[in-house]
Amino acid sequence: MKIIITERQNKLLMENIPASLRRRFNYDELKGHLDFIIENYNPCDYGSLGDFVGEMCDMLVLDLIDDYYYENGGKIDSKTKDDLYYFMVDNFADYLQELYDKQCD
Repeated sequence: MKIIITERQNKLLMENIPASLRRRFNYDELKGHLDFIIENYNPCDYGSLGDFVGEMCDMLVLDLIDDYYYENGGKIDSKTKDDLYYFMVDNFADYLQELYDKQCD
C-alpha cells in the first residue's frame, strides 16, 4: 500500500515538528543513518514490505529522538513522535521498497 501525502499535508507535518528537530534534517545524513540501521537487518525476515518500512522508519525516529533527548535534555511528546514517523515514511518508503524488492524477489 502506498500512502500519498499532499504538499499541504507535508507542510502541516513539518510545522508540527519542533524547529530544533527540523534543523537536523539533512536528507543525505538521514539516508546514511537509515542505511546503517538496515545493515543489521534482513528485509526478507519481515512478513511484508509494510512491516519492513514501518520498522525501519520507527528505528530511525527513535534514534533521532534519543540523540535529541541526550543533547538537549528535551522531552518529545507522542504526537511529535508520530509526526516525525509519518515524515520519515513519506520520505523513505520508496527507497526502502527498492531495497526490499531487490533482496526479496
